[in-house]
Amino acid sequence: MGSLQVRLFLSYLVIIAVTLGLTALGLFLLLGGYRDSISYGNLEDVGVLINEQANAEIRSIREANVSGSEQLSGQDLLLLLRSFLERPANGRGETSVVVVDTSGAVIAAASDTLREGVVFNGLTLSANASATNPERCRIATEQSGELLCVSMPLSSEAAATFGDAHAAAIVVARPAATLGEVFGDLAPRLMFSGLMGVAAALGLGFLLSQSVASPLRKIGRAARSVARGSYGQRVPVTGPREVREVATNFNRMTEEVRRSQQTLRDFLMNISHELKTPLTSIRGFSQAVLDGTIEDKPGVDRSAKIINDEATRVLRLVEELLDLSRMESGQISMRQEDMDLAELLEHVSEVFALRSEETGVALTVQQPGPLLLRGDFDRLEQVLNNLLDNAFRHTPEGGAVRVTARPVQHGFVQVTVSDSGKGIPPEDLPHLFERFYRAANGRNVRGYGLGLAITREIVRSHGGDIWATSERGRGTSFVFTLPAGGGAVTTSGAARPARLARQAGAQSSTSAS
Repeated sequence: MGSLQVRLFLSYLVIIAVTLGLTALGLFLLLGGYRDSISYGNLEDVGVLINEQANAEIRSIREANVSGSEQLSGQDLLLLLRSFLERPANGRGETSVVVVDTSGAVIAAASDTLREGVVFNGLTLSANASATNPERCRIATEQSGELLCVSMPLSSEAAATFGDAHAAAIVVARPAATLGEVFGDLAPRLMFSGLMGVAAALGLGFLLSQSVASPLRKIGRAARSVARGSYGQRVPVTGPREVREVATNFNRMTEEVRRSQQTLRDFLMNISHELKTPLTSIRGFSQAVLDGTIEDKPGVDRSAKIINDEATRVLRLVEELLDLSRMESGQISMRQEDMDLAELLEHVSEVFALRSEETGVALTVQQPGPLLLRGDFDRLEQVLNNLLDNAFRHTPEGGAVRVTARPVQHGFVQVTVSDSGKGIPPEDLPHLFERFYRAANGRNVRGYGLGLAITREIVRSHGGDIWATSERGRGTSFVFTLPAGGGAVTTSGAARPARLARQAGAQSSTSAS
């Protein structure tokens, strides 16, 4: 019972059983009309046979008695017809044969339930009635209840056997078919049809359950393989739509798991590489001081400075990794407050003004006017610092770095930092925001390749997005969007210098991305 295929198959069986039960109930409710139809059909068949037998008996008596001295009476004719009905091959004992006159009264009867004088009320002989086309009727009796009957006009020869009684028609009557008779008639047909339907339904049910269960079993086997570390597993996208969606999402999940594992391996390799160089320097110079290889004070001072610089480098790397990890896990919350974008851009342009003069790279900042952002001032400044540091580092002397901002649809503001450097190859663009990634053309050769990864996490934490476009030989543009603010700017004149002073001090220790 634990198997999905077994459950589906049993569900199909229940549906089939309920459907057949409802069908049987519907047939039972419709059997009343069907019983009468069967009875009338039998009576019509018997009536035609009786009429033919009556004419045959009259012809045989006439041919046997050519002189005409012996005549066949009506009662004798009825007795002959009754004996004909009682033959096993022709009818049943409960079938009655009577002759009625033009008013519907019985003038002669060969029956245990109908007697002479009984009147068939409402019996009319239709002009369409004939020996081969009996007319249907009903009669109620005290002994047998309601009887079904058919009437046929008598031939002139048969009517003459009843003398002056004005015989008009012969009537064949019998009780309606019982429920057992109806079931006896229907049972073989229903049984055959039901068995055929059940066999077809079971076959289709097995195939349908197999079409659902088989892809899921493949997904289960692939999931066990992934759990054992085989991340290259893929399952065919087959079956119903929902199962195909599960297979598609499973393949996408395994690809993400494989990529995550590869990223983890790359991360461990890169962090090992990044830590190896400074730790080797620290170990080498400290060992040299300890074993007396460097004894002079200038040499010791130089070794101590190198050890301090390399230790600071390792500490900064660890801090950036922890900062990025906390951002990715959502442990760092960004303040959400309205700020003036023009104020942020003005501060950033002041910080990078000296670097613009030293490198000979023109810095242009488009002041957007009154434009509000919703976010953390310090973190957004970190985003612009990282992007501008990259832009200056990869723009040659005489080039230009440009910062622009504009409102876009759906309540967002778009900020673009572009340079006129060499550009980035198209194959490197999708990987720019991965940690420790360094482009083949030498971008990010300084630093650890964490700046853009941190930048992306900050922008995403604010509900925005960031991407890069580049054209070889014409420069690169980094574009990010942020949600627009909804309130007035409340930064006071006294608070602004203090915040700018704090930010200026923090920027002096900002590392390149």
